[in-house]
Amino acid sequence: MKSMRLRRKIRYCYWRLRRLKGDPGKIAWGMALGVFIGVTPTIPFHMISALALASILRVSRTAAVMGCWVSNPITIPALYYFSFKLGKLLLYPHQHLTFPHTINLSELLQLGWRVNLALQTGGLLLALPSGMVAYFLMLWAVRRLRAQKPAPLKSAIHLPQSTLPPSQADA
Repeated sequence: MKSMRLRRKIRYCYWRLRRLKGDPGKIAWGMALGVFIGVTPTIPFHMISALALASILRVSRTAAVMGCWVSNPITIPALYYFSFKLGKLLLYPHQHLTFPHTINLSELLQLGWRVNLALQTGGLLLALPSGMVAYFLMLWAVRRLRAQKPAPLKSAIHLPQSTLPPSQADA
């Protein structure tokens, strides 16, 4: 049952992509923007940011929103984990970010700031190559899909020619 839903969603995205109008470059930039925003750890603002920035930059808003779908309940844990690990590796390579031994509001806020900074830094560093890959893949896909001829309808109804004799009014 779930595989049917997933297959249906993939088919929906495929047809949505095929029907996108506009310049392939703008569609690719929209997808790159959406993937970039989707990879960053800013969950509640993905769609709003993608729509706003796509409108400002005059790229495909639909592609930007579709690109945000890279961040979903299945991928979020991995994205956040790798974002944090990468940010921690760059900003705090030899430090352990653990809860303080004594509960002190100042120390908790400082730890929260460091964890968030590592998460955001790592997220931006993961988002840059992801957006670049998304741009080139989308540009290739749109150009390829537009070069293809539309497939004929498989379920077209073929009616036989009428075998009725001509009416007397036609004669």
